Amino acid sequence: MEYDYRSRKDSRINFKRKKKINPAKLIVLLLGLLAAYLLLSKGSSYLFAPSAEKPTAQKVAARADINEMSGSSAEMSESNAEMPGSNADAEIAVPLDPWDLAFGAGLQKKTVTVSSGDTLINILLDAGLPNPEAYGLVTVMKDVFNPADLRQGQELVLSFAEEMEAAPLFKGLCLKLDVDREVQVMRCPDQEFQAREWVRELEVRPARAAAEIDSSLYEAAVAADLPLQILMQVVRAYSYDIDFQRDIHPGDRFEVLYEEKIDEKGDVLKSGGLLHAVLHTRGRTLPIYRFENAKGEADFFDEQGKSVRKTLMVTPIDGARISSRYGMRRHPVQGYNKMHRGLDFAAPTGTPIMAAGDGIVEYAGRNGGYGNYIRIRHPNEYKTVYGHMSRYAKGMRSGARVRQGDTIGYVGSTGISTGPHLHYEVQHGKKTVNPASVKTPPGRTLEGEELQKFFLAKKLLEKTYVSLGSATQSARLPEDLQDGSGSSASP
Repeated sequence: MEYDYRSRKDSRINFKRKKKINPAKLIVLLLGLLAAYLLLSKGSSYLFAPSAEKPTAQKVAARADINEMSGSSAEMSESNAEMPGSNADAEIAVPLDPWDLAFGAGLQKKTVTVSSGDTLINILLDAGLPNPEAYGLVTVMKDVFNPADLRQGQELVLSFAEEMEAAPLFKGLCLKLDVDREVQVMRCPDQEFQAREWVRELEVRPARAAAEIDSSLYEAAVAADLPLQILMQVVRAYSYDIDFQRDIHPGDRFEVLYEEKIDEKGDVLKSGGLLHAVLHTRGRTLPIYRFENAKGEADFFDEQGKSVRKTLMVTPIDGARISSRYGMRRHPVQGYNKMHRGLDFAAPTGTPIMAAGDGIVEYAGRNGGYGNYIRIRHPNEYKTVYGHMSRYAKGMRSGARVRQGDTIGYVGSTGISTGPHLHYEVQHGKKTVNPASVKTPPGRTLEGEELQKFFLAKKLLEKTYVSLGSATQSARLPEDLQDGSGSSASP
């Protein structure tokens, strides 16, 4: 039998006689261990955390969210101080917003551009979602957005998470509706879907544009950097009095005060509403001002407080040119001279057609050479006629009530027509009259206290316009413009 010498030596050491322990030293040792235990249990963060660590922005935001949920940061600090073992400066572990997790970093993103004929269901199925999940998502999404309103050219961003030994898991989608609005759908931990509309807060400020018209209003607006959306609001506001094909000439001028919406960096993301405009044409100066009454009803008024909105519009279509005027002409199809009893507006097929005024639809259907035709009865024995439409708007039938500006149909070339256009007539009593020369009364005239408030708003708008200088500029909207007499919202 072999023995290890070191092992035998160790054995001998283990069996040596032990020395007696001094009781005083034992007490000191126990007290030291107790003090160390108490220090570790109450103040471990002071021993191991950096003494001057600065909280990150994420930690500060997380603490702010917790403080809001529990009352206030001061109350939480006091309660933390009273709780044994608490530490106000200790790092707080707060779970991220589940929406941030659903659309955050680390996910695979797939962008799908909606094509003609695409539906949300088909897009989701093509992306690999099982039938039940795809239909469940669409059902949930209807609470905030109708999937039937999906339009060609819109983009869907689909998010997927990598799985270890399986296909990527669908986590959610984003549909951008505007620069400040999007629809989001995410998968919850219980595998159900949840939808919301996310709105980005933008700051509103006024901006000014002014230019002289050399060839056309559109070209002058582009040269002055006036957004197209604002130009269309200007055209719409003046369309009750101005024929933009006949009344605008080189040398005329315009001045516009409008809103623009900016992000936190000051970048302009979109335009807002028209606030004030002045059109100088052939020696006439035509100012208009936006005013909102105590009921929140907004409209444009002239400098006397009379609404620019008349009983009937001269041009019930945006962005169209007059291709044929009222009067005798040689008919382009029939080939002989014939009275043309309306105005023809050339525009692409599908361009929306508006009701020229409030009224009741007398007839909607086919009518000989007019093709698809609508006739509307208005107050004061006026009627308007719309012909050659490609199709009718939803709900257009005899007896339907319409409001001025409602879409009633779309430009087409039905009936006797050489191309897409709107034929527009105005009848007064039993006679057909020239739509361009109809002078109907204003829709509303301000009086009393409301008129005085309008004059105050008018003065503030003019003051704001002047303060922005002579070129296209932007500035903060004066606080007094938000006092109830004037408003920055769009009509």
